[in-house]
Amino acid sequence: MLRRTYNHPLWRFLLGFFFQTVPGAVLTPLLTLGLAARGVEAWLIGGLISAGSLAYMLALPAAPALIRRFGEQRVFRAALALGTLAVAGLALITTPAMLVLLFALAGFTAGLRFTLAESWVPVMAPAAARGRAMALFQTSVGAALFAGAGSLLLTGVHGAAPRSVVLATALIGLVLLWPLSAPARPPTNSTHSPPADAGLRGALVQVGTLVLGAALLGGLFESGLSVALPLYGLATGLGSSVAVGVVTAMGLGSLLQYPYGALADRFPWRSVALGTTAVIVASTLLLLAVPAAPWLLLPLGVVWGSAGGGLYTLATIRNGAQWRGERLIAASVVTQFAYMVGDASGPAMGGLVLDLAPGFGLPALVIGAGLAGLALIAATGDEARQAARPLPADG
Repeated sequence: MLRRTYNHPLWRFLLGFFFQTVPGAVLTPLLTLGLAARGVEAWLIGGLISAGSLAYMLALPAAPALIRRFGEQRVFRAALALGTLAVAGLALITTPAMLVLLFALAGFTAGLRFTLAESWVPVMAPAAARGRAMALFQTSVGAALFAGAGSLLLTGVHGAAPRSVVLATALIGLVLLWPLSAPARPPTNSTHSPPADAGLRGALVQVGTLVLGAALLGGLFESGLSVALPLYGLATGLGSSVAVGVVTAMGLGSLLQYPYGALADRFPWRSVALGTTAVIVASTLLLLAVPAAPWLLLPLGVVWGSAGGGLYTLATIRNGAQWRGERLIAASVVTQFAYMVGDASGPAMGGLVLDLAPGFGLPALVIGAGLAGLALIAATGDEARQAARPLPADG
């Protein structure tokens, strides 16, 4: 069954991205702890790590122009080679000034690779299995982040072992992904009109508020609240070790993406997105019971990690169903930005409401966000009616 559904290049692609993602999950805590042990100030360590995230964000708007000029294959292989080189440098070099440049290079090339990946997987997969293929891709990335961070429990943060893991997994990913060619792109069957304008505005119009709202809400619940939720647990009497376990629970939940892809392959996209958002809204009500039963944060973390990640997975599935070529690349760019907005706003808003209203601020915030997302999907006029149709097949 699996062989009939997924072809060999797709499996190789998914496995390759797993190994390419592991090094970043190892290097961030490894370098953070290593630099702290050397007496490097916390603000400088934070700046080093942030260089990668900022470069990733810069790569997103740059990706369409680079791909248009050099082609998908060249950009992908250049990003793959330079990203592997940056990872090797991060594993071997300890000079802070060089680490800034290497983090920036690693982040920029990762942004290019992931933008292309989200436009390649829908084409590499059969139309009937497109949703499951996108869900498997998102799962492979989440599994790599979880496995990379978990490997430090086995290797420790000192000596050559963790750096050997970084170098080995980066090399395996390079070997798996380098021979793959950019997939041939059939024309889209989408009935949507072309974007009204070029550039960011055109891409935003093209993707639409429905998909962007799902991506933003996904970013907020999958990872944006991973700081506020443990703090809320501590404030309501949860022990510090269990509070840390909430983050682990969210990570485990983010691995559960396959059901969303399977549902999207069988049912109208909007129905699946509506049901997923309804699950988030219902689960947020558990926060009201947390003061009496703090342990409820653990299953809540699993639900938020899964359903939040599911909304982003569904957003990428919708893009892959509607667009091809440059339009799909542009759709991936703005959808990733929407997710990152949710991811970045979560810690700031969560911290603010915890300070202003420790007892009910966070429940009010997340219940309000969930209801806003549910209302958006339920009441988005013509766009919602278009999205209610079954996903189109490639022609």
